[in-house]
Amino acid sequence: MLPNISTWSLNSLPVLCVDTTACSLLNKLFNDQVEIFGNIQFTKLSILTGIIKIGLKAFLESVRLRTFGKYGLQQVQVDVCYLREYLWRFVEEERLLNFLLEEVITSTVDRCIDPVLMEPSVIMLLCEPS
Repeated sequence: MLPNISTWSLNSLPVLCVDTTACSLLNKLFNDQVEIFGNIQFTKLSILTGIIKIGLKAFLESVRLRTFGKYGLQQVQVDVCYLREYLWRFVEEERLLNFLLEEVITSTVDRCIDPVLMEPSVIMLLCEPS
């Protein structure tokens, strides 16, 4: 049986990692913590960023409370791709969005019974506007 292989990275560059737990710990070690409930300014972008951070944190926490099958994991991959494609214009820092979405994928893989990731080309095809 082949080991678990992850092709997701925090910098949106594909990285091949055989042990997703070790990759997750290394990524957390070398990345800054994201402040979810921080101060916001009275601007449209700052308010939207705060709402998106809270929403993604809630998504992450709901993923951590569930157990997924292969198709559940693949659905979350498509959902994260869609969110990445459309939410980036509403946040102040795209790095923050990528970090939270990467955490969702990592947590889903950790909570999956049969973690089989969908090919990135298939995900991009599914998320492409029609």
